Amino acid sequence: MSGLRTIENYTAEVINICPQDTEGEVVEISGLHIQLPAVPDHKSILFHEKDKEDQRWMRIDPPAELKRVRSMDEWAEKPKEFRDKYSKYIEGEFFRRRNGVWFYNNGTPTYITGRHYMLLQWSKMDIGYPSYLEFQSRLFIHFAACESDPRSLGQIFTKCRRSGYTNISASILADEGTQVKEKLLGIQSKTGKDAQENIFMKKLVPMFRSYPFFFKPIQDGTTNPRMELAFREPSKRITKNNKTASVGEALDTIINWKNTTNNAYDGEKLHLLYLDEAGKWEKPTDIREAWRIERTCLIVGRRIVGKALVGSTVNPLDKGGKEFRDLYYNSSPDERNQNGRTKSGLYKIFIPAYEALEGFFDKYGNPIIEDPESPVETIEGDVVNIGAKTYLNNERKALMQDAYELNEVIRQFPFTEDEAFRDSTKSTIFNIAKIYEQIGHNQDLYPNPIVQGNFIWAEKNKQVAFSPDPNGRWRIAWLPPANERNQYMSRYGKVSPPENSIGVGGVDSYDLDATVDGRGSKGACHLFVKFNMKHDISNMFVAEYAARPPMAKIFYEDILMAAFFYGFPILIENNKYGIARHFEARGYDNYLMDRPEHLKTGASTSKTKGIPSNSQDIIDSHAQAIETFIHNHVGYNQETEKMGKMYFNRTLEDWIGYRIENRTKYDLTISAGLALMAAQKFKRDKPKTNFNEKQFFRTFKPMQR
Repeated sequence: MSGLRTIENYTAEVINICPQDTEGEVVEISGLHIQLPAVPDHKSILFHEKDKEDQRWMRIDPPAELKRVRSMDEWAEKPKEFRDKYSKYIEGEFFRRRNGVWFYNNGTPTYITGRHYMLLQWSKMDIGYPSYLEFQSRLFIHFAACESDPRSLGQIFTKCRRSGYTNISASILADEGTQVKEKLLGIQSKTGKDAQENIFMKKLVPMFRSYPFFFKPIQDGTTNPRMELAFREPSKRITKNNKTASVGEALDTIINWKNTTNNAYDGEKLHLLYLDEAGKWEKPTDIREAWRIERTCLIVGRRIVGKALVGSTVNPLDKGGKEFRDLYYNSSPDERNQNGRTKSGLYKIFIPAYEALEGFFDKYGNPIIEDPESPVETIEGDVVNIGAKTYLNNERKALMQDAYELNEVIRQFPFTEDEAFRDSTKSTIFNIAKIYEQIGHNQDLYPNPIVQGNFIWAEKNKQVAFSPDPNGRWRIAWLPPANERNQYMSRYGKVSPPENSIGVGGVDSYDLDATVDGRGSKGACHLFVKFNMKHDISNMFVAEYAARPPMAKIFYEDILMAAFFYGFPILIENNKYGIARHFEARGYDNYLMDRPEHLKTGASTSKTKGIPSNSQDIIDSHAQAIETFIHNHVGYNQETEKMGKMYFNRTLEDWIGYRIENRTKYDLTISAGLALMAAQKFKRDKPKTNFNEKQFFRTFKPMQR
């Protein structure tokens, strides 16, 4: 039987998906180690008799005589000789349905699951029978692993447009619903109309109707149902010869759809559930809340009794995307609780758009990703001379001047998970197109300009050193030359940053060691190098910190050491007292900036360290500082024809999500903005004098001509 196995050289348990309990190759798909069935005898593999170049998936047409049989009633009325002739064929199809199929694909033994076989061989759609595509095989194998793993509630797939996932899910529903007894299978989509028309009536029902008679259980209702497929005994079944039917036993299984509400299936026991376009469910429906309720429909006690298929392209974050993103990232098989389950219970899978793009599959169903050395014939019979990645990049380049359209194309055809969850350019106050452009540039940089580590006292209060550490709390893009580190001066008898420091810092602090639930905002800090003639870097963030050590004083000391090492003064928010008290107690309060002159209001002469966090003027100035920096130093600059040097993707992503009306949770945005405000030139008031300077200048009336 399939299930979990412990195999040498694998730290995690391996999921065996072979219904016959054979043990073959182990493949890794989206963090799951999956063991395929053993490769069978050569002559048991489909298309073994063909030449290598002719070996590819082709639907096997059933016997013509058998195609004319429409029902089990007709089959029962056929002569015994006829039934004996085709019984072996029918048994073979049931075997393939249960166990999957091996076929030669260009000389390579290739396994497809039984459910995949049912899609390719027996599920006719409006375009006919589908072709074999390699990425879809991975989706089926991944779902087979979800079904075989007793810890899993199913699959969640973040997809690109036109990946065929709706067809895949509808075929699985049809396959499962026509086999199991006394079960409920359900469908939901972004609207009830979508669930009914686009999935149930246009996909599921036609697939079921295309099945051969021997795969069709007894059905109650019309041949074109609108609400449910009910495999139960009709009140009366009469054959064409006016004889009461007695063949078969009803399954008493139902496949239905429901409107899009959080509690649609609440209280019901589900065997299989398909949640379509889960990244597009908009308020008041919340996919996270809906899943919280519906997962209970798949569990009895501690035992998982049902599975789910959850898939979608992703809406902007404020239109259902955020909720789906949270559910997706809570489905990583690398993060499990003590019961072995992910936080959601699901297993996530992502496939890049260039591996699933229509028109870019060779005749064997393999993706044409990179540019081929010579033209390649596609599965449709066309010829292409570029790969899917080049094609999609060309589409992106053509939209470089249209930030909105570019962003939408990237989100609909993503290369990475981060791209799939991009927000709409209309949903943020910052130039999101430039931010994404910078993120993409940073991801391609080699070597990575960022080094992680911690600052430590090499000699207490005299010498700070940077210690690289892959788990360090600091991310560093630039370190000052050795002779410029740990420089300081004495001012009013206290240690102070050197005069004319080339940089500044901003800190979003916190005061409590821990919160009630063990979480809370992180402490955040940015160090920023201002425009200067001393170094070849200017207007650049050089250090980023986002962490919440177990004690607040560890965070405070981390900031103190970095400020001392770089010699940068730090701007804080003055409603966070802990960090100010720590710096003062340690004798380093001169490293904390007073409220800058250009951020003072009225006749204020306050020397309070830092700036207020709740002043609307300050909040607006903070956002404007970031907005200006993004315009000048993030992404491609048309004037300089250079890319920006903002290398901290965590901060860039924080800017994407930033909402000025709910700013407190954006720790990195706040600290980055404070650093930029600290770096602005201070507008000082003119010195007061005891005379009116106008009296020293004669005025003249212009000459009349």
